[in-house]
Amino acid sequence: MKFVLFGAGLLGKSYYSLLKDKYNIAYFADNHPEKHGTTFSELTIISPEQISKMNVSVIITSSYHLEIAEQLYAMGIKEFYIPSKYGTAELTRIDLSKYGFIQEIPNKICVVGHHNAGAVSKALVYSNPYDDINVVLLKDSEKNQEYYYHYLSSSLIITQYSEQCGNKKSIELWHGFTIKALYFMSQEKNERSLASSKHDIFKKKTAVCSMSHLYSVFMSSCLHLDFNKFNITGYPRNDMIFKSDGKKMLEQLIGPVKQRKILFYVPTYRESLYTKNGDSAAFINDMLGYDETIFNDFLDENDILFLYKQHAVQLNRKMFKDSKNIIEITDDMLHTSDVDLYEILNSVDVLISDYSSIIIDFLLTDKPIILTPLDLDQYSKTRGLMLEPYDAWMPGEIVLDYNQLQQAIIESLYGEDKFKKDRERLKRITHKYADGNSSERVLALARNLLELDGQESKVLED
Repeated sequence: MKFVLFGAGLLGKSYYSLLKDKYNIAYFADNHPEKHGTTFSELTIISPEQISKMNVSVIITSSYHLEIAEQLYAMGIKEFYIPSKYGTAELTRIDLSKYGFIQEIPNKICVVGHHNAGAVSKALVYSNPYDDINVVLLKDSEKNQEYYYHYLSSSLIITQYSEQCGNKKSIELWHGFTIKALYFMSQEKNERSLASSKHDIFKKKTAVCSMSHLYSVFMSSCLHLDFNKFNITGYPRNDMIFKSDGKKMLEQLIGPVKQRKILFYVPTYRESLYTKNGDSAAFINDMLGYDETIFNDFLDENDILFLYKQHAVQLNRKMFKDSKNIIEITDDMLHTSDVDLYEILNSVDVLISDYSSIIIDFLLTDKPIILTPLDLDQYSKTRGLMLEPYDAWMPGEIVLDYNQLQQAIIESLYGEDKFKKDRERLKRITHKYADGNSSERVLALARNLLELDGQESKVLED
């Protein structure tokens, strides 16, 4: 059997190197006409229209897999393959012929979710107060025939990673308040190279959700978008901060918690498949004076559990050795336990981070934050920040070596809350809503876009 890889980009190139020794790959296909007839990774790039004339099977190797699946279905191609998991040469066969003719259901909404790390908005499904819309959550980690069927049969798609949705109505949530510069505002070459394509994707979205006026200003600048495209609804994932039993969900994830206090370290990424920002040695375990034995003893003496979570796109690098006081939260753990990261967030006593958007979300807990921008100067030059100067915006102790970190932890847990007013001020600027009802506002927006507002609708009781 011959295969064609649909998607002649960085992801396609990476998948080709994984798959070429196991499968007979004859071509790449791509939607960009200027690529047709050219060579990419030793293979000729053909147009999508040529696929149906050839005796080949399609493997989708693009982040735009949803739109491509819709495109293939419209071409009469109801069977295709997707890589089962990045890093392996395994494929998953998708056969949509079993569903007969698939057409859009007028009141059906799909939420496209990714890893269970704050991007999968379970709240949109579980907090739906309307009985006239059907909301289905698609998990990116569970791509199968049903996944693509639900996408094709939905009339509106809610995305969080700027997935292309063809001509369907769509709402973009995005996945965080941007402390670091993005796209047109970024200093990073690869990030800027994505700016025009991201602009085009966001421009096609029917609506883009926002957390606040400032959020809309920042994102419209980063993407060169019309400010009026943004709708201030708040983030559904933050509803979990208000409504989840965080301690119970954490114990569901890692087992009984015996320590009195919980720290959570969530740094942003430095190295990914696409970009490299700042200093790759800029994490807590790289701090001047850090010693793992001393750190473990410190946690033990003060009855502290130290949790940490690496960014989903961070190239794998083990930071700490797991112990009774140090536990890594991984995407696989979250997926296996069906726990979202934000369902445990209100159990945390102190957050430690650098430039991650979780800092802004954590403001809703009104708990202390410790900042570790170890590579601030370099990060500002290589990536850039939206919130500058950093120390004027950030509502927490800034620590740059291990002794400072240890002192800041004790102060944050047991000392005077010196940054309470600063957190409250930044929360007012970055969150229009702090009520745990963002999911309902997003779904109300969806109903409006589906033109269901003119119909009678019963809001279900909690």
